[in-house]
Amino acid sequence: MRHFNIFFAFLLIACSSSKEIISSKTPLAVEEKEPVTVISFAKEENVAKTLKYLTSDELEGRDSGSKGIEKAATFLESILLENEVKPYFKTYRDTLSNFDKPAYNLVGYIEGNDPNLKSEFVIIGAHYDHIGRIKAVNGDDIGNGANDNASGTTAVSEVLKYYAKNRTNKRSLLFVFFSAEEKGLLGSKHLAKKLKEQKMNLYFMFNYE
Repeated sequence: MRHFNIFFAFLLIACSSSKEIISSKTPLAVEEKEPVTVISFAKEENVAKTLKYLTSDELEGRDSGSKGIEKAATFLESILLENEVKPYFKTYRDTLSNFDKPAYNLVGYIEGNDPNLKSEFVIIGAHYDHIGRIKAVNGDDIGNGANDNASGTTAVSEVLKYYAKNRTNKRSLLFVFFSAEEKGLLGSKHLAKKLKEQKMNLYFMFNYE
């Protein structure tokens, strides 16, 4: 959990003003060379619950366009909804334009609380798809994908919960669960094109992989 907490400290900086520094007993090298907070905010039981479901055989390896990834999408939508994170588009689901089966990025939005900085966006994302069915090993033909990328998806869900509860972000946040990464980064390519056309003022992106 330590690496996750350190990474979250840098995330706090990106979502704050460039001059803001949060004190802590654990110093980390940043622009101002002052310490920043290392926060342990994720509840172990919540992490375990999300990770266990995303890697379950029920989801059949979360292949893009499959029934399994549809279940994963519904599960992640429920997290966005329960935490009152608004959809960035008309709904949380943004259908990919570059894949031959129904596949969706899930995109949630929390507006920044600073009048001057909220026009800048920080994207916090991870791909939630995996490779689906594989060549059987000892009778098991499901690629459950714990590290690729249920763990990253779980991390994004916990960061989402933190900001949904505390609303401390000065910059606006997009929480994105990408689909079809395993098919050639199709989900991220689709969203990048769409946001570029909107001329989004992107400050930074964090990708959990």
